[in-house]
Amino acid sequence: MVPSREVFWNIPHHSLMYALFALCLIFFCYGFYRRLKLWFSGKEEGPISHLSRRLLTTAWVIFSHKNVLMEIRPGIIHASIFFGFLALFIGTCIINLQVHLKWHILYGDFYLYYSLILDIFGALMLLGILLASIMRYFFKHRHIKNIGDDAVILGLLFSIIITGFLIEGSRIAVAEPPWERFSPVGYATATVIKNLLSPEGPSPTDLKAITKMHALLWWFHLVLAMGFIAYIPYSKLIHIFTGPLNIFLHSARPKGALKPLDIEDMREETLEGGVFGALSPKDFSWKQLLDGDACTRCGRCDSQCPATLAEKPLKPQKIILDVKAQMEEDMNRRLMGGRINAEEVWACTTCRACEEHCPLFIEHLQKIIDLRRGPGLTEGKYPGEILRTIKNIKAQKNPYGLAKEGREDWMRGLDIKKLSEDPKANILFWVGCSSAFDDRNQKVVLNFANLLKRMGIDFGVLGREEKCCGDPLRRVGNEMDFQLLARENIETLRKYNTREIVTCCPHCFNTLKNEYPQFGGDFKVWHHTEFLYRNKAFVQSLVSEKGNKKTITYHDPCYLGRHNDIYDVPRHLLGLLPKANLREMGRSRNRSFCCGGGGGHMWMEQRIGKNINELRIDQALETRPDIIATACPFCLTMLTNGLKAKGVEGVEILDIIEILEGT
Repeated sequence: MVPSREVFWNIPHHSLMYALFALCLIFFCYGFYRRLKLWFSGKEEGPISHLSRRLLTTAWVIFSHKNVLMEIRPGIIHASIFFGFLALFIGTCIINLQVHLKWHILYGDFYLYYSLILDIFGALMLLGILLASIMRYFFKHRHIKNIGDDAVILGLLFSIIITGFLIEGSRIAVAEPPWERFSPVGYATATVIKNLLSPEGPSPTDLKAITKMHALLWWFHLVLAMGFIAYIPYSKLIHIFTGPLNIFLHSARPKGALKPLDIEDMREETLEGGVFGALSPKDFSWKQLLDGDACTRCGRCDSQCPATLAEKPLKPQKIILDVKAQMEEDMNRRLMGGRINAEEVWACTTCRACEEHCPLFIEHLQKIIDLRRGPGLTEGKYPGEILRTIKNIKAQKNPYGLAKEGREDWMRGLDIKKLSEDPKANILFWVGCSSAFDDRNQKVVLNFANLLKRMGIDFGVLGREEKCCGDPLRRVGNEMDFQLLARENIETLRKYNTREIVTCCPHCFNTLKNEYPQFGGDFKVWHHTEFLYRNKAFVQSLVSEKGNKKTITYHDPCYLGRHNDIYDVPRHLLGLLPKANLREMGRSRNRSFCCGGGGGHMWMEQRIGKNINELRIDQALETRPDIIATACPFCLTMLTNGLKAKGVEGVEILDIIEILEGT
């Protein structure tokens, strides 16, 4: 006998399933039509380029499950459900090929392996469903809120798998094919069924009962499967389609770059009462509205958000779901002051932790910035401290409101070339506002300038011609003034034929590297740690045989790490120290915890919840360090303030430059 099976064994009138499928397809298509109609009520997104690259990225992300597996336990559970579901779906497609295209596939060895693989993956999926239910309802995660939809989905999946195995088991119990052991779960189920009816073996009456049960279960299983398909667009299950679509359509901009507004359109729309940024769901692009239907409410964004963990009002997941809920209720109703409070939007430090850990590439940060842009650009509504910072930048070209002549105070008495005096320097050293005006950060740029000299680098500075790069303006939502400032800076850089720039500030680095190209400012930009590592031999000679044994823990700046994926270079530099004992914090690299200074918070008082910088200090102190190292002036300031607030002595907060120079 050739191993095989009759597809519709014991199922007369099976053609009725096509009517059932047509009905479920009507519900399915109508549900998706409703979602599409809502998405395309938003603004245009712009052209979609690099289609082949997007397809490869989407396939890799989905089938490697790399983002999902960033959280090990839930990642493994999801993978077991996903790959089990995928295998069963492929198995169903193979049956359809045989039935409808008359391809004789399910015969011989292929059928045996087909049965074995489907049983294994079905059992894997069943295990994943059970573990997911246990974790969701017995070991509740504080960032996950259960709703009825979750129970319905788990119940549907569980019922479909169980009835599938019961159908297989009852068929094997009656037909008793000699190759049934290649369906191990079905065979075990058949054994249980027969033993329950009669331990000595089923009678003809028992076999009749099993045959009848098989038919009833087959139709019940079919109704469940069709119901599952029809339910998809009305539930979280829609992410089966919107998740891959969202990954495929993810922003092609660099991770650290925000989406620019068309400044000419802004001027025209000002006369027509237009909205810049977002006040209501209709002000978002259709892709941003799609984000809401891609969200699976996994809570990973909240579990990584420093504002959420510091008990501030912001929960990134809530922002996404609030936009979705408002989209469903009324596209024109205002979000800020309604579902979303201003305190939520202004608690964001723009650290990108939410996006880094979202398995479906949802773009939380751009939405939050658009919600800042809306009231700010359209109505002039900013928090008082932010309004003062904006005025300072507009008046003095720095957020501190200090006279521009003060930009050169740090370099007094030093032989540092200004481009206005000698425009032929190979490298422009972009100092940045924090480093130029803050006494503590001036020490860092002094050390770096000395190192550049000792390396024989031909560099110059802009001095008082340098202006704020615009990062604070853009992150607080003032896109208009940011673009004006960026264009002024680009003109200045072009005047001196600047090709390469090095800076000690990751915020300046990110803006100059990732955002100035949006306005024609294409420059090769280095962070000072990258630049030093290019000259590794010099640094090695600098630190060899020097220094005392110190325990150092490194804090990853958000705008260097998560915005620009620079994690290893700073660690390599610290690794050159011959006597250093490097210890990683529990939250490091892409899981690093923000210092609390980004997104305008360097110039805002923290009044709600805990202080983020103090929480980060607590995490650093767990490593029992002598030195907490960083590579960002914002982090240096915030962590120093946090250490003082804790009253801790015997620990230093130093930039990597200071550590290398001090050895």
